[in-house]
Amino acid sequence: MQSLWMLAASLFFAFMGMFIKLASSQHNLGEIVLFRGIPSIIFIVLYAVYHRLPLLGNNLKTHARRNLSGITSMWLGFYSTTHLPLGTASTLIYTSPLFIAAILLYQGYFLGILRLQWLRFGALVLGFIGVLFIFNPLTENGLNQLALLAGLLGGMMAAVAYMTVRSLGQLGEPEWRTVMLFSASVVFSGGISLLFFGMSTFNLQSSLYLLGVGLFGLGGQLCMTRSFSRGSTSLTATLQYSGIIFSATLGYWMWGETIDAMGFFGILLVSLSGLAATLYTRQKG
Repeated sequence: MQSLWMLAASLFFAFMGMFIKLASSQHNLGEIVLFRGIPSIIFIVLYAVYHRLPLLGNNLKTHARRNLSGITSMWLGFYSTTHLPLGTASTLIYTSPLFIAAILLYQGYFLGILRLQWLRFGALVLGFIGVLFIFNPLTENGLNQLALLAGLLGGMMAAVAYMTVRSLGQLGEPEWRTVMLFSASVVFSGGISLLFFGMSTFNLQSSLYLLGVGLFGLGGQLCMTRSFSRGSTSLTATLQYSGIIFSATLGYWMWGETIDAMGFFGILLVSLSGLAATLYTRQKG
């Protein structure tokens, strides 16, 4: 039953994407990123102080690598979300399992331990064919090509971040510290960006949008961590792709966003191949 927390996480992340799009009409990307990290910092630091836990560990260099790739992924993903239909942007973010599988194949090749892994290789091929369908370069689909590329690169950088999180787990770092230090880096990057983007005018509505980004992002992160740490890995990996359905539904409900047949087929290929790559990666390593 613990795996069902992934459904809640996927729903929270879909609502976070919705609030990102809503906030982008009144605030710049730096402000959105800043408020994504603030609630996490507040709640987790209070938790650590209350339980008298050390805020810093002995793996700050590894945290720095994780945070750099994670922040890059977040900025690219948020940009993609503000310029694309929610379902499409969510799908591109979920290409990260394909990149993880590609990294593992690459490492196995140079370490001389590569075996014939047809499922993983086939998933990669089908997944990136699906990406081509989403980009649909042969016809004018009305989508922002730069935002599509940003979403894909965001998925790639997310794969690097996940691999580093795995290393932190092997080093014994607790999940709360990893989330806290990452959120601190998110707040720092958002704050620095305001020197270049400036500050927008805040009102009650826009402030609620930004608060929604932070709270739903925090909720999704906590639910996802609980699901992966306590539930069935295979079921959790399966349920995470419900986020694409939630995002597409919210996009249609809020803005009447629709996806053409080519895009829908691409999303289906990415979802199925990403799921296959995720399951195979967690079974075989």
